[in-house]
Amino acid sequence: MKWFSSFRAKLIFTVFPVVAGITIATLVLAEWKFTESYRKLFEEQFEAQIGAFTVAKEKRTKAYSAILKKFAEQPDVLEAVAKQDFAAAGQILRPLLEDLADERQQSQLSVGATRMGNSALRMQPGIGQRALIKDGKDKDKDRPDAARPGIRLPPSQMPYISVIDPKGNFLSAPKKGPGGRDILLSPSKANSVSAEFRRKSGQLQWLGDRKLEDILKEQEIGYLRVDFGEESRNEQVREVFITPLRDPKSGKFLGAFLFGLPLQVLAERALYEQTKHSDLGEIMSGIWVEEALVSTTIPEEERDIVAAHIAESIHHSHKTQRGMTVMIHGERHQIYYRVLNPGSPFPLAAQVNLYPLAAMDRELAELRRDVGGLGLVALLIALVAVLYISHGLSGPISEIVSGTHQIEQGNFDVRVPVHRQDELGRLAASFNEMANGLALQEKYRSVLNAVADRTVAQQLIEQSSSLGGEIRHVTMLFCDIRGFTAITENMEPAEVIDLLNEHMTALTDVAYQHGGIVDKFVGDLIMVLFGAPVSTGEDAARAVQCALSMLRVRRELNQVSKHSMEVGIGLATGSVVAGCMGSDQRLSYTVLGHRVNLASRLCSVAQAGEIVMDEETYNDAKSFVQAQPMPPMQLKGISEAVYPWRVLSA
Repeated sequence: MKWFSSFRAKLIFTVFPVVAGITIATLVLAEWKFTESYRKLFEEQFEAQIGAFTVAKEKRTKAYSAILKKFAEQPDVLEAVAKQDFAAAGQILRPLLEDLADERQQSQLSVGATRMGNSALRMQPGIGQRALIKDGKDKDKDRPDAARPGIRLPPSQMPYISVIDPKGNFLSAPKKGPGGRDILLSPSKANSVSAEFRRKSGQLQWLGDRKLEDILKEQEIGYLRVDFGEESRNEQVREVFITPLRDPKSGKFLGAFLFGLPLQVLAERALYEQTKHSDLGEIMSGIWVEEALVSTTIPEEERDIVAAHIAESIHHSHKTQRGMTVMIHGERHQIYYRVLNPGSPFPLAAQVNLYPLAAMDRELAELRRDVGGLGLVALLIALVAVLYISHGLSGPISEIVSGTHQIEQGNFDVRVPVHRQDELGRLAASFNEMANGLALQEKYRSVLNAVADRTVAQQLIEQSSSLGGEIRHVTMLFCDIRGFTAITENMEPAEVIDLLNEHMTALTDVAYQHGGIVDKFVGDLIMVLFGAPVSTGEDAARAVQCALSMLRVRRELNQVSKHSMEVGIGLATGSVVAGCMGSDQRLSYTVLGHRVNLASRLCSVAQAGEIVMDEETYNDAKSFVQAQPMPPMQLKGISEAVYPWRVLSA
């Protein structure tokens, strides 16, 4: 236990937390910088993907919106809808919308062929023209599907086409596929590629109790999740244009038709393949729609977990964009999502990117090991340095401790050697100066006891702050030799001094015997205080007894002294200012106040061998003394009349 309180232990306990703190702070800062770099990179990639998606969406909207609105204005379509013949309206719109989908597919294939340098793939004529309606008629609509120009769309690229009535009901009930979702219906004639997607129920589920007419003021774009093929279990997200049908004359809402095209997944596959073997790990993406996640890159066992986190974030925090870190199968993943259609009457859909953080966590683990190793090395170096430094410090400190013990025992002559010029050397030199000061102070104490009252001297040494000035209740005693000038006018100076020293020594002893403090000697006068700097509680009574003893001692001296003398004594009690007064170079403990002047005046009034005290002194000491009242007096320097008392005996 003693070692733990040593200088060496304290130095170790001081240095080690500093080194450990710096190591931890460095590690935390490095991890934060490292994590922020990853986060920034992920966000930039996500924003780039969202930006590309937004640009593509704007292009699609610009390309299809006006054409679909023109389709909705065709007289034969409006006529069929007005007659509630939605099947006929669907038959009119279907070839137009399928041709529009054909044109989109050929355009995409043409762009792909151009990028690959493949000139063999060409757009076949007649596709773009089929979307242009002239006089409300499609000249090729009665032609067999197999004879139509264009290419045959694979099932996954077939458009989603449906007509709904004003209540939101589909043209016909859906045909269920695997899992209870809608399937792509194959037509019965001529092996045509024409097809139709059907939803789970015969009505728009997200419509709820709302009226379709109230929410569909103009063309809207949304996203729906579908299955295609009767046996396929593949899912797709369709970007759906829902276009209202209105009577051109009355503006009455007649219904709407839906045209949905599959979102291209080539970009997300390309991004996944590019990053699959990177140090950061693969970047997976998909579309969250209708509480499910549709993706070709996110593993199926992880989709439900990611979808649940996104649904909770969107429905509870109501945020349209957010990044969050989640645990999936024991590994951290970063999810970023952004809602693609905020405010749309369609179900909310969101672009989702999923970043596995396993690679980052491995690098963070390596970083922690590296920084931790460096921190351990730093601690070992610090330990060696502390042991070396403490060894050099402990010797001089031990010498100073030994010298301090000598000072405590009163040996002020002890000195310690000064071996060095640093702080410890200055400390040793300061110790020697302190020892010199203490030795000198001890000498001053001896001198002070000789030249000042010993009680005051002790108070000045031990409690100097208490003598700085205070109000105290004090009894002052003034004792003066009567006829001193006449007695000493023919004496030699040395003889006068001897006479005074003999007189003052005897009276000083009397003052000390009664607990008095000799304030000063003024010529043949001695001033004694009772109650300052400390009080006994019987200060007035002690002062009266001291005065009577002084008269007795003076009479005894007259029996043996060469010169006979008489004294007069004055006493006064009251509140005075007590403290050390003087200059910076010399101070004297004394009292000031009206009662001091009164005691001096009463001393002047007293006759030889007489003691005169004021009324307050009498009141404080009357139980200890016998006294006789004197006639009221008007004393010099005292504005009011004084009622003195003559002391008879104690």
